[in-house]
Amino acid sequence: MTEPFDDASYPLYTMSTAASLLGVQPGFLRSLGDSGLLRPARSGGGHRRYSRDDLARAARAREVVDLGMTLAAACRIVQLEFEVTRLHLELAHAHAVISELRRHLQA
Repeated sequence: MTEPFDDASYPLYTMSTAASLLGVQPGFLRSLGDSGLLRPARSGGGHRRYSRDDLARAARAREVVDLGMTLAAACRIVQLEFEVTRLHLELAHAHAVISELRRHLQA
């Protein structure tokens, strides 16, 4: 069984902790949520909780904003970057399946 702390998608961090780790104001994280880049979980009391995956996206968005992009442009760029990464992983998996099927057919 995987511990929640081992799961990068587990909503572990409060907004203040996430903002502190990233060196941003809480409003920046709220803006990323408003833009749809982040979808933080909510605690029982309704407080936002961020995962390590959320922090990675937020950190990348901050890098892009620091390069001079608007927040909206940064969010779109980060969304596309993460989608390309996901598609590369999916393609690699498909290639592995195809290779395995070819080995079975040749055997």
